[in-house]
Amino acid sequence: TATVDESQPNRILKINMAATDLAPELRGGRWMDKLDIFFVQLDDAGMHADLEGQTLGLRLKQATYDKLVTEGVPFEHEVTLTPRIGSLRVLVVDENSGRMGSVTLPGTAFLPQ
Repeated sequence: TATVDESQPNRILKINMAATDLAPELRGGRWMDKLDIFFVQLDDAGMHADLEGQTLGLRLKQATYDKLVTEGVPFEHEVTLTPRIGSLRVLVVDENSGRMGSVTLPGTAFLPQ
């Protein structure tokens, strides 16, 4: 899921990824995985895209892993909007399994309410 936190002065995108959709590996007593998270902004005509990305490394103890399985993996990202944003697509790639998931928010989600 993805929502915009409007309580902040900047546009903070809050993402929650289902841990059950990931494929962490148990190594040395920790659950390990890497998630590549991409943010693709399309203009309102759908002709131009702006891309940025980050990698989230997971090295989780068993108790933390158990908690994330039920609550999800949270992630926050400050969005710098491009002019005339039409939509923002968030794409998450699990490096261990190659699985991908995405969610698209309309540009209007970033307008002041």
